[in-house]
Amino acid sequence: MLHAVVASASSILIHHVEVPHARPFGESRAASRLVDPDWPATSPFAPADLRPLDASPDRLFYLLPRFVQHVDDAARRSLQRYYTALFATAEDDAPVLDLCSSWTSHFPENLAPERRVVAVGMNPLELGKNPSATEWRVQNLNDDPMLPYEDNSFAFVTCALSIDYMTKPLALLAEVARVLRPGGVCALSFSNRMFPTKAVAHWVDRRKSAAAVLSEDRGPSDNYHVWAVGAYLHFAGGFGPPACADVTIGARTDPMFVVQAVADK
Repeated sequence: MLHAVVASASSILIHHVEVPHARPFGESRAASRLVDPDWPATSPFAPADLRPLDASPDRLFYLLPRFVQHVDDAARRSLQRYYTALFATAEDDAPVLDLCSSWTSHFPENLAPERRVVAVGMNPLELGKNPSATEWRVQNLNDDPMLPYEDNSFAFVTCALSIDYMTKPLALLAEVARVLRPGGVCALSFSNRMFPTKAVAHWVDRRKSAAAVLSEDRGPSDNYHVWAVGAYLHFAGGFGPPACADVTIGARTDPMFVVQAVADK
């Protein structure tokens, strides 16, 4: 299943993940950006596109813990519901790697105790409070996107509300493809909230982006962001076609999008 089909009146099948609350592609222009996209021949992201406005070391920005939520309650519940659907596609103990993690991974609360959940993030105090993690590691993925895990180690790799900060996304996602099992799923979620000084240039100012090939998407937009994350996965290699689950709850809540792809190595 490369894209999505309506499985019932209220359920969307994206790859092999049945997402009960995803909006149909016909109702979500953002999600439809990844239906048969016309990718350029090579990656459109220039080095300047992947630099943040604030070039100071990430370790300084993340030195103090932030025990705060970055999207509203509805968006967090929606992401947790998506993860419930995602994790239901594999055995209860299928291992998970959560990148750019913090004091919460937004995972279901009833994870099997035997499931390995590895949280990789920037702040040890935040990681130590994460109730889902069975182990954690401090690593700046912008400095070093190489993952210290063996090939085919994980059934799922997640990254919530952080892909917009990654300055080496293709290298990182190539590593994600390596550590995923064949058929494993990479799920990259994001909203329209961010630390704008730390988000990469093309995410916040499309005039700086060589990726400005979608003339119908003007300025930084949800539609463009979905396309850009799909392009990251496409040009990283090792994945099948990316698809988007738009799990935004309503017009008055924070949007929530999950771009996912299946490791096809």
